[in-house]
Amino acid sequence: MAARFRHLAGIAVLAPAALLPVPALACTLCHSPQAASVRERLLAGDLWWNACAVALPLTLLLAVVALVLQEPEERSRS
Repeated sequence: MAARFRHLAGIAVLAPAALLPVPALACTLCHSPQAASVRERLLAGDLWWNACAVALPLTLLLAVVALVLQEPEERSRS
């Protein structure tokens, strides 16, 4: 039984390392003037407008996917 969960132990050990921001510190694009400009524009006063502009199409897409996945069940019932 222990052999079955050996891979989970490796994941449990390595998962916290994925949360560390160390690779981001090495990114030269993240510390460039262009990146700072993009961050300033995205996180400006219209942050909620930008977030809604991203979330609305994703919500609609997920609704369409849910309808398409639900349709075969309705076909099999009739």
